[in-house]
Amino acid sequence: SEAHSTTDGRFEVYLRFVAGLSSPWVTWILEEFLGPFPNETTCRVIDWVKEEFQRQFRTAGSEFSKTRLMNTMHYLFESHNSGLAQNALGSVKTLSFSGLRLTPIDCAVLSHVIGYCDTI
Repeated sequence: SEAHSTTDGRFEVYLRFVAGLSSPWVTWILEEFLGPFPNETTCRVIDWVKEEFQRQFRTAGSEFSKTRLMNTMHYLFESHNSGLAQNALGSVKTLSFSGLRLTPIDCAVLSHVIGYCDTI
């Protein structure tokens, strides 16, 4: 997608927002105001987040790719979907963000998300 292909991060807030819309709790609240959310759309967002994590995890070597992986961790966090996070992170043995400056929010996201890992 165009939003994810930019390298300057201008769409990160938007992508995190979209990932958050896949949360069952969020969709339940928003349905009151916006009507029913198509289940197919929610499933496509969940699939996209999972595929994006897998893609970024496989290529995380450079500082730029570690930043992309960290952004993907934010998507997992925003989704509030423990099943998705468990599925994506369940068998991960090592995550390395060495050389990457992490913000306090990044640290909170990592703390929450790696709780779903079976082996870290």
